[in-house]
Amino acid sequence: MKPFENLEYYKYLQSDKWKNISQERMRIDKYQCVMCGSRGTANNPLQVHHLSYAHLYHEENRIYEDLETLCANCHASIHKAMERVTSPTGRKGWKDNARIPDIHIYTVNGLDIEQLERRNKDELEQPGNQKSN
Repeated sequence: MKPFENLEYYKYLQSDKWKNISQERMRIDKYQCVMCGSRGTANNPLQVHHLSYAHLYHEENRIYEDLETLCANCHASIHKAMERVTSPTGRKGWKDNARIPDIHIYTVNGLDIEQLERRNKDELEQPGNQKSN
């Protein structure tokens, strides 16, 4: 991962726009995980999963097609399964042509931008990770 490449995505997941979109998807799914039926808990919160990143940042017209509500446990299981080998060359991961952010969930508690910025600053300062101009 390149330093700072996901900062825009982190900020998007904290935006009012994403919160409204994700709340609408949760409402559609009756505030429960579409896989196991969980209504979410503090230790296993509901999250909105992107089925496709082709319309990332513009999901408002694709809420039914591109998003689903999952509990954190099912969300982790989905991503584990999706990291399988997907080609004879040994490629792992999703077949989606759009770039898939390394961080891709919105939780009820949100994400810590300052923590991400500190981590990315540390990565940038490590030898071999110098920012290219």
